[in-house]
Amino acid sequence: MAAVQRAGDGWVAVMRWGGRVLAMLAAALFLLFLWQAGTKVFPSLSWTRPQGWPLALAIVAALGGVLAAWRWELAGGVVALVGALAIVVLVVLGSGLDMLFAAVLFVAPLALAGLLYLGCCARCRVVAHRTGD
Repeated sequence: MAAVQRAGDGWVAVMRWGGRVLAMLAAALFLLFLWQAGTKVFPSLSWTRPQGWPLALAIVAALGGVLAAWRWELAGGVVALVGALAIVVLVVLGSGLDMLFAAVLFVAPLALAGLLYLGCCARCRVVAHRTGD
């Protein structure tokens, strides 16, 4: 991290803050959903359906990943991408291929934030390697 700050690599800052803005947007939208419909939705969730608790846990994992990436970019980015992929898989398993496009649109901010965090990590390693740190 110190090598990146000394090198003044602007791409790292763009990727890091781009991921953070997307993470805040996704978290705000999920919190809005919880506030408006959470008390009606969560009591009706089931472990036997892919759209039940497994999907809710995948959403929490993806959101937790992008928020954890504020501190641990690599681990958070990986968890965010795995959670986003799990969301798509669970939606398709539960609703069929008809909902694939909707699922991809839903996870796009989470997946993009995860990719930005991973890109930030990769760029930090390249700059650190180049500067000898």
